[in-house]
Amino acid sequence: MMTDGCPKKPGLIEAVVAFVIPVLVILWGTAVAKLPALLPIIIAAAIASLIGKFWGYSWDEMQKGMFDSIYRVHIAILILIAVGMLIGVWILAGTIPTIIYWGLKLISPSFFLVTTFLLCVVASTATGTSFGTMGTVGIALLGVGQALGYPLPWVVGSIVSGAYFGDKMSPVSDSTNIASSVSEVDLFSHIGSMMWTTIPAAVVTAIIYLIVGLNHGGGNNLGTDVATLLQALEGTFDLSLWTLVPPLLLIILAYRRVPAVPLLMISVVLGAIVAVIFQGQSMIEIINASIKGYVGNSGVKQLDSLLTRGGINSITGTVMLLIAAVSFGGVLEKIGVLEAIVQASLKWATNTGRLIISVIFASYIMLIGTGSQAIAMIIPARAYAPVFKERDINLRVLSRTVEDSGCIASPLLPWSVHAFYILGVLGVSAFEYAPYAIMCWIVPIFSITYGYTGFAIWRSDNTPVRKPAIAAKAED
Repeated sequence: MMTDGCPKKPGLIEAVVAFVIPVLVILWGTAVAKLPALLPIIIAAAIASLIGKFWGYSWDEMQKGMFDSIYRVHIAILILIAVGMLIGVWILAGTIPTIIYWGLKLISPSFFLVTTFLLCVVASTATGTSFGTMGTVGIALLGVGQALGYPLPWVVGSIVSGAYFGDKMSPVSDSTNIASSVSEVDLFSHIGSMMWTTIPAAVVTAIIYLIVGLNHGGGNNLGTDVATLLQALEGTFDLSLWTLVPPLLLIILAYRRVPAVPLLMISVVLGAIVAVIFQGQSMIEIINASIKGYVGNSGVKQLDSLLTRGGINSITGTVMLLIAAVSFGGVLEKIGVLEAIVQASLKWATNTGRLIISVIFASYIMLIGTGSQAIAMIIPARAYAPVFKERDINLRVLSRTVEDSGCIASPLLPWSVHAFYILGVLGVSAFEYAPYAIMCWIVPIFSITYGYTGFAIWRSDNTPVRKPAIAAKAED
């Protein structure tokens, strides 16, 4: 309904209802009814639009909200397309098969999960990109895990945990730079603050993966299966170390801050050159692999299953899901639903522990509503910065907290940009892998614990707080 010709601003109850109903539709449609995810998301967007219309928003206004949201993820869409090409070409070039080959030869089955986690930590920290890590190293490790008999959700969970360590901690990561800049915090001060929550969480995560791996028995014929795969890889590809030049160059260029899309396209071209020189492939075969994906023809069913993937065609469904999800979020953002919920959470934050929880809650609400990692960090950082200043809490605690929530939780939400990417590249949905992405669950626990204990919390002048400062002031 309209007030004096202006759209209505929702109160808290109205905003919660307008938020919960569409989200429940998505959850019911995908998790209960097992419908293709695209349909429930479109229905949710339609419901949000009807609510906006009832509150007096025009279709043009809500459509603009959708278009603005789609624009914000257009780089992610281009990255998805480029990664689809990259996977197909790198398999054809022997790059991914070579990594799988040496992974099978060198990685002990008992230590596979913890090794996967640590390799992805190193790759993502070096490159600053979770997408690049999962689309390259992650694909190869997925193949190794399948060959070793690990359940795919556990494998993808360990890949995701490692990939988002670097997404969160690397000085060349977009999310790290966004969180520090919008919170007005020096980049390395921000990273130093995050070490207090991220390093302990990584240690706990590694221990859990180690324990799970040590208790993994594998199949009865595991040794025979691996020997068969190794023989098939040797017979199908030239496994020269030259095939590893594309990922090495990708790491170097990523560290030198080459933008993601040109970086991936350079990697595709280099993969194509390797495919011609070392695998004897023609340009027609390379083009087919980049568009349709690689199709395994080794004659070994398990290997062909591992390697039949990639190509632009494999990504189109994911791109459609992504566009639908961010359109839904754009409507919620435009009609004021997300802002109303975040503003209400500010009133509840009466001590440091609650303040940290409120920031995390706001980040989760933004993530659930928009599916965007960037928005889940930017809006809470802007909303809570004045509160942190007023309560004499260093802003590096705020910058850390938005990454401890908005960044690290982004792959856990089934309709987020990141979850759709993982589904498109690794072929496992967030409903399956999320419980096993251990690090993504543990980091916020440390963040909240510090808020209530005062440990690793600092005042504006950088002096440490040993107990919840807000509670102490309230007692005075």
